[in-house]
Amino acid sequence: MAEKTNYSFDTGPVALAIIVAALLFSGAFFFAPGKTQMLPSSTQQPHTISVSSDSSSEVAPDKVQITFSVVSRGADPSLLQSENDAKLRQVQAKLIALGVPEANIKTVGYSLDRWSEYNKTQEQYVDLGYQLSNSLRVVSYDTSKAGAIVREAVQNGANEVSGIQFSLSDAAQKRIYGGLLAEATAQAKAKASSMASAAGVRITSLGQMSESYGYVEPMANANYKMDASAGGAMPSEVSISAGLVRVRATVSASYEVEG
Repeated sequence: MAEKTNYSFDTGPVALAIIVAALLFSGAFFFAPGKTQMLPSSTQQPHTISVSSDSSSEVAPDKVQITFSVVSRGADPSLLQSENDAKLRQVQAKLIALGVPEANIKTVGYSLDRWSEYNKTQEQYVDLGYQLSNSLRVVSYDTSKAGAIVREAVQNGANEVSGIQFSLSDAAQKRIYGGLLAEATAQAKAKASSMASAAGVRITSLGQMSESYGYVEPMANANYKMDASAGGAMPSEVSISAGLVRVRATVSASYEVEG
């Protein structure tokens, strides 16, 4: 009976060598020269048309703001205070009787300073006492009363009028500006559509939109000033024209297009 011979091999090192060789071969193939890797392309930015448009209107103001002062001079500050307070109370009473609400009459300035004037003979400033100034701001929503307010204030103790400003009430400003903003928005869209049509493309969507606005007060009255303390005579009637207020709404927008 023939002997049966069993051969035993350690296949561990051989298998490991085969795996390493396979990995090296596949790596060499993947990174071989001429191998092209496909990378995802970046997203293309949309084409846009940017426009701006504004709409404006000149309207009559419905609000007037007047600032005036009672200025008193003398050697005794306590006496100046009493005289100044008495004049202010009289002015306030007259304005309230004219139809100005008490809440619309507010103190906006108060100062007590040394008072001196230059003496030409002595060639120096001479101390003459004190100067007390108390300033009030009056707001009226009846612009036709502007002249009467100035007249009553000056005739009853106010000796400085430092400014008259005509503007719009919050309600009027909101109403007028809202309409102009809608007009400017529609104009911006129409302008972008015309540009797109001329360029052979079409609008697909609104990219972004922003707005800003401003209104201009009548310059003729903004710098009105009268100083009765310097000897200026106050006429029996004061004529003040409110003029017009210009309201403007501006819109900037960009629209995405294709074609």
